[in-house]
Amino acid sequence: MFILLTGNHPRHLYFVKSLSKTYKGITWILEKRESFIPKIDKNYNFEIQKLQKLHFSKREEAENTFFGDEDIAFNSPNINQIIEITKEDIFNGKLKKILISQKNKNLITYGCSKLPINIVKLISGYKWNVHGGLSPWYRGVITHFWPSYMLEPEYTGVTLHELTEDIDGGDIIHQAVAEINIKDGIHENACRLVKNFSDKLPKLLKKKLFKKKLLPIKSNTTGRIWTGRMWSPIHLKLIYKVYNDKINKYCFENKKIKKPKIKSILIK
Repeated sequence: MFILLTGNHPRHLYFVKSLSKTYKGITWILEKRESFIPKIDKNYNFEIQKLQKLHFSKREEAENTFFGDEDIAFNSPNINQIIEITKEDIFNGKLKKILISQKNKNLITYGCSKLPINIVKLISGYKWNVHGGLSPWYRGVITHFWPSYMLEPEYTGVTLHELTEDIDGGDIIHQAVAEINIKDGIHENACRLVKNFSDKLPKLLKKKLFKKKLLPIKSNTTGRIWTGRMWSPIHLKLIYKVYNDKINKYCFENKKIKKPKIKSILIK
């Protein structure tokens, strides 16, 4: 039914587990990504280094809490094949050979490196990407961080969209946004969203997928692309020193939180 091309972090494994509960005959291509706990950038002073350690240890704790031990994804009877690749394999011809050999014609990517357009064109069926951000406002990278930093945690979102050459700019299939829990820190806010999205998507797709061809929704604005260079460990001072990782609570108590309008062809 589907080829799933994902990263290997806990949220990606949970997504695969959720899809494999509903759909049979999955081919799972697993890209080994960078270490989940990155190295501390020692170009910054001791205070900033401590905040980096705090930030990424809290992320690990939150993902373990929400996504648990996802080894079960590797043992799902609905996954026919698991193929491990590296980022280099996307460009050296290995991934191309893998996709050509597959009978499955529908592709969903999540948490993997951006695919070149010649790879995308190999897929004759649906070709979608799960973007960890609410497009078009939060396209690019680190897009579960920026909404909280901008004091709009309600814009923490996920977008299922068509794979195109544009960065997270393909026409939209489905979106979801965070349900604000005032007890959540920045990582819990994101994890709760991803878990809910992953749990609900398979059932939403099943209701629509075989009835008629799904026609996505065009975005009427380019929005903003957030790049890796925009982020610095110094930004962590606002999260942890100014707001003590309680931005949800602060925003709930000090501003009117209005859920952003989402787009979806899967929900009436």
